[in-house]
Amino acid sequence: MAALRQKLGNVKSSSKLNRAKDGKRVRPCKGQFRDDKEKPFTAKWYETRRNIKKALSFYRELLDNKKTVNKLWQEHENGRNSGLKVHIRAAKVVVRTMGKWVNTSKQIGPISGTKIGDHFYWRGELSIVGLHHEFQRGIDYMKLINGKILATSIVDSGRYDNVDEICSDKLVYCGEGDNPNKDQTLVRGNLALKNNMDDKMPVRVIRKVKDDGSGDRGCNYRFVYDGLFCVTEYWKEKGKFGKEIYKFLLRKCEEGDM
Repeated sequence: MAALRQKLGNVKSSSKLNRAKDGKRVRPCKGQFRDDKEKPFTAKWYETRRNIKKALSFYRELLDNKKTVNKLWQEHENGRNSGLKVHIRAAKVVVRTMGKWVNTSKQIGPISGTKIGDHFYWRGELSIVGLHHEFQRGIDYMKLINGKILATSIVDSGRYDNVDEICSDKLVYCGEGDNPNKDQTLVRGNLALKNNMDDKMPVRVIRKVKDDGSGDRGCNYRFVYDGLFCVTEYWKEKGKFGKEIYKFLLRKCEEGDM
């Protein structure tokens, strides 16, 4: 796969529909992106994949241990989203402190040891393998050495008005906001996605898909890694609550786009 490129420069703001423009690609900031020499399915890739399988097995065994889960529940039983906090604590405190996490640094592009179609049962697993480091937010992003932020990955959990089809090459993703009763603003994850469009940088897409629950975990959903997508357009429109929201059109990246 061709090396990822980054175009640095001032970000121009616009309230109108924005479209990605063709342009030459320049070398990214050193140390911010995946090593160009690391290709998929090398010995290093397989070694990382083995480590990922071990980490996920360890994490799932923790959540299968009733004694451990009950202890974590008791610590958060009076709080909001207690079930989520149990998974976060199991991944963040127990797994991380024991050195089981893989791909711990945020990065743009493919993640070593993972491939399209890989599925996961909980959001914590996405963090453990390095696909998506945010436990709750749908947009994960990183800050470059020049202060600019770029999105690394998004999770389409189906909670918002994301217009898509499973296994489709296109996704319309609804931006993020802390309050559904207020207009969304072009900050944090929204700004990061806009910057990805400007700099022609790819975003990892993970989709939450329904499952019949017949698998070994008995879950009625899974998180599936769908590959790299390019942000091609964004715009503002009225959401279901009458407030302005951002929407981003993402298309599956072709190798020539990288």
